[in-house]
Amino acid sequence: MLTALDQEIDVVTGYDVGADDYITKPFSLIILISKVNAFMKRISSSSSSTADNIITCENLSFNYVDNKLVKEDEELLLTNNEAKLLKYIMDNSCQIVTKDQLINALWDIDGDFVDENTVAVNIRRLRQKVEEDPSNPQYIKNLRGVGYTFAKRCIKK
Repeated sequence: MLTALDQEIDVVTGYDVGADDYITKPFSLIILISKVNAFMKRISSSSSSTADNIITCENLSFNYVDNKLVKEDEELLLTNNEAKLLKYIMDNSCQIVTKDQLINALWDIDGDFVDENTVAVNIRRLRQKVEEDPSNPQYIKNLRGVGYTFAKRCIKK
């Protein structure tokens, strides 16, 4: 946080709401740059271990940071929407996820209206990449009138 509020309670509140650092005005530009650089190094070193970013299920391995899906040793690139959708349903594998949950979690973040057809279209595109036979899915199953489920148990590494 970069703020003019410099009282002790303000600093404590800033950290309580999730700030990684708290800088009050006036501030030194070189110190701000150093703090940002240190933060970026921490972020890149913590995300450089790709093993922490992989969800596996049978012959599928999904690196959700790089949006890469490996299916039987073939690497497939996913769009951002496909990657968000796959991560969400794999994180909730063997559970029913409703269309409303998907819309709220993945598309309606900025208050943009998205209809249920958006979910169906993105599920269809994702099935074409994930499934051997998209018309007879083994992973991403539709529960008519309820939602979707990733039918196999996934493991997050």
